[in-house]
Amino acid sequence: MPNQVVSYQKNPPIADLYRAFMDGFSDYMIRFDIDEAAFEAIFLVRDQNQPSRSVVAYVDGRPVGVMLSGIAHLDTGWVTRCGGLAVAPGYRRLGIARELMRRFDEQAEGTRLLEVIQGNEQAFDLYDRLGYDVVREIVYYRSVPTETTATFATVSIKELFEQEYPKAAHRPIWQRDVRTTQQQATLVRVTEGGREGALLFRDNVLLDVFGRDEDADWLLRAAGRERPVHLTFTSDCPAFIEAAEALGFVKDTVAQFEMVKKEET
Repeated sequence: MPNQVVSYQKNPPIADLYRAFMDGFSDYMIRFDIDEAAFEAIFLVRDQNQPSRSVVAYVDGRPVGVMLSGIAHLDTGWVTRCGGLAVAPGYRRLGIARELMRRFDEQAEGTRLLEVIQGNEQAFDLYDRLGYDVVREIVYYRSVPTETTATFATVSIKELFEQEYPKAAHRPIWQRDVRTTQQQATLVRVTEGGREGALLFRDNVLLDVFGRDEDADWLLRAAGRERPVHLTFTSDCPAFIEAAEALGFVKDTVAQFEMVKKEET
């Protein structure tokens, strides 16, 4: 599409973020069938992509590309995440995606972070060329009915921040980390036969599991005791993936790579 003048706006109207998102992902491998209110609730509120850090690309006044972004300060320092990048069909190969990512990198502080669905080779190749490395794999499961003799007690969410996060041996992905998304969650203390761990829930989503690798099996049995739950694991926690497989939890066909900007040399 020659001679197209592309302009970019940071902190655009939410309606333009929504339209650019829906058009850009209209032929995506995952179908997004959501209205503007749901888009705002999921991608802006829940996932903490901040309009003030996001950018929309326009051609002739039409929103044709979007970069969603959020920032958070963790114990390791600032983390800036690209929470979505898309360009509408018919406006691709104009350098819009690359320019949106340039603007993301330009405004980002600390670690640059993003996720890409496995099989999306075009996006993966772009991020690779821009200096992003795969740091781990993200996989998703749904639990099956389990049995447990463990006991459960809901505890103050303060314990999550004062005890569980500081001593955790793993780092949750952005969308499951209550420190980045500030989503409502319930922390449940689990005990059985002198063993102890903790489960972090948001409705039927298991946001996180806190416990030793050798306790992965009984903790996951406890997680699925009442109803099916959706679980997310990363490849740096192989014991919990192995336990989920052994319990017969159903693995989602969608998996992602978490990518981080290469260190400047």
